Amino acid sequence: MINFIYHNPTKIVFGKNQINQLSTLLKPYEGKNILLVYGKASIKQLGIYDEVLTHLKELNIHVYEEAGVRANPSMESVLSGRRTCVDKQIDFILAVGGGSVLDAAKAIAFAATIEEDEVWDVFLRKTDANRAIPLGTILTLAATGSESNGNTVITNDATDEKRSVAYPFIFPTFSIIDPSYTQSVDHHYVIAGTIDIMMHVFEQYFSNTERTETSDFMSTGILKSVMQNTERILNGEDDYETRANISWAATLGLNWLLQQGKIGDWATHRLSYPITQHYGITHGYALTTIFIAWMRITLKHNPDTMTRRLGFLGQELFGSSDPNLTIKLIRERFRSWGAPTSFKEAGIDLDEHAIDKLVDNALALGHVGTVVSIDKVIAKELFMKALK
Repeated sequence: MINFIYHNPTKIVFGKNQINQLSTLLKPYEGKNILLVYGKASIKQLGIYDEVLTHLKELNIHVYEEAGVRANPSMESVLSGRRTCVDKQIDFILAVGGGSVLDAAKAIAFAATIEEDEVWDVFLRKTDANRAIPLGTILTLAATGSESNGNTVITNDATDEKRSVAYPFIFPTFSIIDPSYTQSVDHHYVIAGTIDIMMHVFEQYFSNTERTETSDFMSTGILKSVMQNTERILNGEDDYETRANISWAATLGLNWLLQQGKIGDWATHRLSYPITQHYGITHGYALTTIFIAWMRITLKHNPDTMTRRLGFLGQELFGSSDPNLTIKLIRERFRSWGAPTSFKEAGIDLDEHAIDKLVDNALALGHVGTVVSIDKVIAKELFMKALK
């Protein structure tokens, strides 16, 4: 293991009816100006919107809104929210929704402290933000772990790019996680969400760092829980306890606890961004289209690490330490859930020119990955491997 300092400042308020804690959590902002960030119709249909407004009115909080945040949130929403924050002197941001809403809120939070023309430069790593408006979240979808980390991923339609940044000062101050809010989510997005959880764990599990057994057993334990509870949902056992376990797994999957003492990989996420951007595939399914190819390519180029990592993973999840069988069984599991494990299965027909464009976009900021440093040559090999 390598040295680390771990600090997570987000207060997690978990369970049924925990929205009743909102007034207490927001008491320091009584009489202040709050920006409420949310998606389209779901929080109003679920009654969450009215509950939130009731709590805010009790505190005489002045509420402004940034509504209609889409999946794969856009710079347009970020800049719109930024203008409201500046014009209305917003003191706090409250995000109510899934990972996309939370990501938009985080980007708005730091965007409000810099000039408008600098915001996208932050995502391009040309400049840095150094502070943000404080924010809190109320979660309605278990997937991204954005409720307790400082990550944000934003799409710029004008430049046809999807980029991410992470800062410690955009961790939410609190996150309310009521798993019952997730029970209305369509199964397509539930499965995409559980896959996203697993992929966050995989990205931290696969590492060249040695002797990370504590993290490794934690990782495989979360993976087992997610797999078992996903099977329960698909078998009709879709109750509160199932959703509660998945919700907690999502938070643990990307609050950075699993990556302490080691260096994670994250190539699959970076390579997936242009796939989501160009072909409109839900984030979790964009990941599965290339993850099988990633495992095969990294096993080829770094057999020492990948044989060891796949062997342990396969033994824990499937009772077999054969690395190729582990890859095969992960693919079969994803397929059984209806997730595409190649471009062909996702209905994407790519020629070599299209693959070259994906490579250029994914690697615009340099090589990706740490298990294998993926340059344009290896990235093209990987995308070709993912064709079918």
